[in-house]
Amino acid sequence: MTNELIEICIGKKCQIYTGSFGISVTGKIVRLFDNWIEIKTKKGTELINIEFVQNIKIKS
Repeated sequence: MTNELIEICIGKKCQIYTGSFGISVTGKIVRLFDNWIEIKTKKGTELINIEFVQNIKIKS
């Protein structure tokens, strides 16, 4: 997935899937830097490596 596609999701609540790794994270995408997505969830801030992202679903 390219950074340009993810940039349109900044500031929106999204669900990010990593596919075979079995991880699904829901929250607001705060920023994008290098190969990382910073996402604010109910539990705190998480960083996800873009190389493992298979799907992003925009919730709102």
